[in-house]
Amino acid sequence: MRAKWQVAILASMLMLVMSGTMWAGTNLGMQISTTSPTGSVTLCDNNVNYAGCTQNPIGGDLNPALGQITFIGGVGGWSNNVTSGFGPPYESLVPLLDISTFSATTGGGAGPLTVLLSVSGVTSFQGLLNVIDSIGGTSSYAGTTITTQAWLSPANNPFCASTSCGAVALTSALTETGSTYSGKMVGSGTFPNNPFAITLAVTINSQGNADTTSFDNEFDIPEPAALSLLGSGLLGFGMAFRKKLLGV
Repeated sequence: MRAKWQVAILASMLMLVMSGTMWAGTNLGMQISTTSPTGSVTLCDNNVNYAGCTQNPIGGDLNPALGQITFIGGVGGWSNNVTSGFGPPYESLVPLLDISTFSATTGGGAGPLTVLLSVSGVTSFQGLLNVIDSIGGTSSYAGTTITTQAWLSPANNPFCASTSCGAVALTSALTETGSTYSGKMVGSGTFPNNPFAITLAVTINSQGNADTTSFDNEFDIPEPAALSLLGSGLLGFGMAFRKKLLGV
């Protein structure tokens, strides 16, 4: 009987491993740009270019781990910027994409700062699914606005965050303002059965005033299938362990 519970444990472990390797083949990239004065930087995960992402770094991706991009430097009128983007394969379940940033402009006249975090080559999600875009943070200038929105590119184009490049909005634009803020936007989208790209776009607009802003922005797809697979794996562990205790 010992072989039975060993087989059950192995099957349960396989389920868990499958749920954690659903992101094989995906690419992660991040773009940070502003106007007045113009400045931009594109970073490809682990400093490796891929289709749709050609790196023009100021220092490059400073995080050697896959699925994690970190930039430190100035962009246009934003003299200080520390931004990290997290995604597949680091983010194996939820959130799918996460932007964490500290951005500061010490003088007036800085234009809006936009961060695009994009993952392409995704095949894990198919059909009609719900999505969640949430954000929370602080700004030293209470009039600063933070706008976030999630986009789907059925053509698998990274950094595609508008209808002009063929993207479809997964959520409506969520705009927050104030010294402290938090918000959440729920949306949905029909994901194709071919590889596609998802881009999380967030823009900081200090209205030209000196400002220090920090926030965390998450994009989630609470996929029922992945959660069921994870639950089945845990259930298998529990049943196998119970049988072992009972000597079955």
